[in-house]
Amino acid sequence: MKTLKFENLKLHIIFWSVFISYEFAVLYSFGGKFSNFPDYAGHYILNIGTFYFNAHIVLPNAVSNNKKSFIIIPFAIIAELLLYLVLKLLLYQFYSYCGIKISEPIVNIVFFIIGSSWRAVYFIGLSTGYWLALSTIQNWKKIAALENVQLRNELQTQTLEKTLLATENAYLRSQINPHFLLNTLNFLYNSVSKFSEKTAESILLLSDIMRYALTNADSDGKVKLESEIEHINSFIKLNQARFDDRLVIDFLTEGEIEKYRIIPLILITLTENVFKYGDLLNEIYPAKIIAIIENNSLTFITQNSKRKKTNYPGYGIGIKNIKSRLEMYYQYQYELSIEENESEYKSTLKIEL
Repeated sequence: MKTLKFENLKLHIIFWSVFISYEFAVLYSFGGKFSNFPDYAGHYILNIGTFYFNAHIVLPNAVSNNKKSFIIIPFAIIAELLLYLVLKLLLYQFYSYCGIKISEPIVNIVFFIIGSSWRAVYFIGLSTGYWLALSTIQNWKKIAALENVQLRNELQTQTLEKTLLATENAYLRSQINPHFLLNTLNFLYNSVSKFSEKTAESILLLSDIMRYALTNADSDGKVKLESEIEHINSFIKLNQARFDDRLVIDFLTEGEIEKYRIIPLILITLTENVFKYGDLLNEIYPAKIIAIIENNSLTFITQNSKRKKTNYPGYGIGIKNIKSRLEMYYQYQYELSIEENESEYKSTLKIEL
């Protein structure tokens, strides 16, 4: 059971003020006089302390073990009664030591035990009712919270189902246009190959790039690393054709790439950044794209000088998307570092394959 909350303190103070006032009124109606303040203060501190001790310590701990609670609770209440009697005796000795007069001194030890036990049972009973009410309210709140969580989960499920349906429809629609485009490219290749072998080769490269981008990965979301490297090679050849082979770029691979697999379109994104922002006509500083396979690890490096002017917004969006995908698939088995200044850019990606 939770302890008292500060926002409820005012309500508790009001309750005890009314309760004590009621008992004073009853006491005065029967006796016609009051005892001294220390006498009443000590007794009510003991009684109120017993009330909260029972409600917030004894009962919650006894009921927490449901199987043995019917045994623990009676023994706990008896222990409370004994503790109450001991504390009250100590309180009387304190009054005697300080010379404080009390309204009901100990004349007969049996009557003292009976009267004190009745008073303790009275406050323990009130405390038990308070604890039951508090437990019921908290259980209602838990049930309401669970119902709210269940309702939110149902709404989220419905939203996900709608999103999935919309995604499936969008995917089906997207399949139509790319296949139409691939068929068109094949038609253009067959038509142009008769007149210009170089133009036809460019169309074929574009068709291969589009087909690879549309190829579904395997069930684990990965493709052959060899296919990814070949995709980069096709992309470079296509761009060389655009610029009449004037681009100064070195593409190097080291190690065995045939037996490894990787999530698709990560390396090509880094490669595209080289063509978007790099000065690829700088013969003094050629751009470099390097893929190294060593000890089941891939190191992919891109390095280029920057163009002074570019129509693209910058590297940030593509790098952010790459990091999200890498985090999803590789978690802590990758490292992506960026080195950049006003004139140069270098990215280094290391993945445990």
